[in-house]
Amino acid sequence: MTLEQRQYPIGKWTPKRSYSAKEIERNIGIIEKYPAKYKRLTKKLSDEELNKTYREGAWNIRQLLTHISDMHIMHYARFKQALSEENPVGFIANINAWNATAEILSTPPVDALLLLEATHKRWVLLMRNMSESDFDKTFFHALRQLNLTLAQALSMAKHHFEHIRIALQ
Repeated sequence: MTLEQRQYPIGKWTPKRSYSAKEIERNIGIIEKYPAKYKRLTKKLSDEELNKTYREGAWNIRQLLTHISDMHIMHYARFKQALSEENPVGFIANINAWNATAEILSTPPVDALLLLEATHKRWVLLMRNMSESDFDKTFFHALRQLNLTLAQALSMAKHHFEHIRIALQ
């Protein structure tokens, strides 16, 4: 497996111009099921396994779990921003600095997964109460330097699960 395949195991994300109601519902279903998938994949990992990485110089599984829970809070918050403001600049973070804070290496994976589960419950509840036109609302993604619709943003959060699977192989 090449370095790029390890970094982008499902390929680089490219947004489509628009998403059908069926595609949006499918993506909501993915978000709804992710916490349970992560829990099944990681629930019995030893400390040694939690320290594995998917490529040299990458975060280990423990760091990935904490990163995922942090970033999905941010994704949820971007949805709230876009629903309540006109094309806001979406929340951004220096993800490397966030993943270097003191608690990262001592956060039990179960805590990161509980946070992910709670965030996803709220996020799914929010999305299931949105109108079809709400998914056309936008925010500016400062790191990517583009406006994204909420339907496009919903399709983003998929590759870290594969990073963990690669690290465990």
